Amino acid sequence: MGFLATSASICYFQVTGSLNPQEKFQDLQEKLAAEGFRSIEQSSDELSTGWVQLDDYDCSDFTSPNSCWRDHYLCFSLRQDRRRIPAALLKRRVIQLREKFLAEQPTLNYVPKGEKEQILDQARSSLLSRTLPTPSFYDVIWDTDRQLLRFCSLGQNTIDSFQGLFHQTFPGLRLQLFHPLARATQILPEELRKTLQQANKAQTENILEQIEANRWLGIDFLQWLFYRTLNSDSRYQVTTSGPLMEKQPFTAFLDNRLVLVGGGQEGVQKIVVAGPQDNYLEVKAALRQGKQLEEATIHLQQNEDDAWKLTLKGERFQFGSYRTPMIRPEKEPNDDPQVEAEAAFFTKLAAVEEGEQMFNSLLKIFLELRLGEQWKTEQTTILTWLEE
Repeated sequence: MGFLATSASICYFQVTGSLNPQEKFQDLQEKLAAEGFRSIEQSSDELSTGWVQLDDYDCSDFTSPNSCWRDHYLCFSLRQDRRRIPAALLKRRVIQLREKFLAEQPTLNYVPKGEKEQILDQARSSLLSRTLPTPSFYDVIWDTDRQLLRFCSLGQNTIDSFQGLFHQTFPGLRLQLFHPLARATQILPEELRKTLQQANKAQTENILEQIEANRWLGIDFLQWLFYRTLNSDSRYQVTTSGPLMEKQPFTAFLDNRLVLVGGGQEGVQKIVVAGPQDNYLEVKAALRQGKQLEEATIHLQQNEDDAWKLTLKGERFQFGSYRTPMIRPEKEPNDDPQVEAEAAFFTKLAAVEEGEQMFNSLLKIFLELRLGEQWKTEQTTILTWLEE
């Protein structure tokens, strides 16, 4: 689903590198246009990837600032058109071409290896030319002030394609996954950042090592929140910067879906607990056996009408199926469609950032406990409760 949909999955990146503030508006949209999407409907090409407008997936023209800029947000979409041939159809076509080849070569009892490869290529080409490409769209919201980029997909192949095209489009810039340690560093006060770095188990600055070596951050956070969900009133206050006022109250709790992983005699085991639960006895039993919470659905609420929901991927802090309140701007019959589109965008963006601010506040509250002297006592309390 796209960014403006009721829910969207979001992968977060930090953009690093040189960006000239005076030239960024014109320069960035020109680079987008240079790598704009090109249709393959009139060809037999298998794949085409490029940028299109956020509001018009058929348009790759970025000549007007209104086509991609919303204030300091650069907004565009990745479009991928791919032709897919069903395996059974390809196999049937190859058999037909092989039978035709043998009929024309009566002295041969089988198709030579070289001819088999040519026949396979011929079958693929003939079927591709008769198959319409299937389009896919993935929205990109780039905050050029904070250098925070939201990409609306969690599929690893799609993320790889996006990163490749982004680096090709903007050679002087680099994307870095906004992984748990990076997010934690950003929201913590200076005095706790040194403590966090001491807890950093990675030996190098490599992003993948930073993620893998610090899986404890997501695991401990989700287990703590699971304990708090069942043993507290789930009330918190906003403690990080953003659109919401400082100390604004909200509630946060886990519900609906939890994923646990752990080793077993037959390798890695995964347990999925879905649906409303009373006491989560199955989850507590799995945690006692050494399983770890890897993924969970988090609910954030300010009141009954304003509710957010996201499935947190604990390893990378990606937001799956991130749902915000349904807030629609008022429309007038004579309103400019462009103005309406911008109003809808900023309304959605505000709701997204409010949810992110509450999540960051929840994470900060946990980190202040996790990095402090009281954590051993809290951890003992949690382990004792699991044994009950």
